[in-house]
Amino acid sequence: MLPFQLIGQPEYGDALQLLGPGRDLELLVLYHGELTRRAFLGRILAAAGYQEPGKELHLLEWPASDDLDLAGLIRRTGATKIILFGYIPRRLGLHFEVANYVPITVAGITYLFADSLEFIEQTKDSGDNRAAGSLWGAMKTSFLRQPLS
Repeated sequence: MLPFQLIGQPEYGDALQLLGPGRDLELLVLYHGELTRRAFLGRILAAAGYQEPGKELHLLEWPASDDLDLAGLIRRTGATKIILFGYIPRRLGLHFEVANYVPITVAGITYLFADSLEFIEQTKDSGDNRAAGSLWGAMKTSFLRQPLS
């Protein structure tokens, strides 16, 4: 027996089925949590210029405990900007670590890792705007919607 172990890559087919039919949208947003968090996420996206998820961006609710081949999903959707709320990179098949709220571009794809929506909303509601402010600052650098010309 050879002294190595193969590491399998998770699937992305189920995630792809949850997305709308559009494939030419540059932004993919992954989040998890209660449905009530979607309203908070909607306010964040609206502030960045996105009014119609599904038409202007891919929005995917995916359990944080489930693995996902994010690279495969990105290839299929054509997204070039990815916002991840509350995910561990290795669960998504990513082999790099980066601090939250620091956009990073790898192989032409810009990633933004952030705390979970639940954490951001709860800390904001309790008067601590650091996470929300950090998110907004990061979004302004690379994730604002550019008006169609």
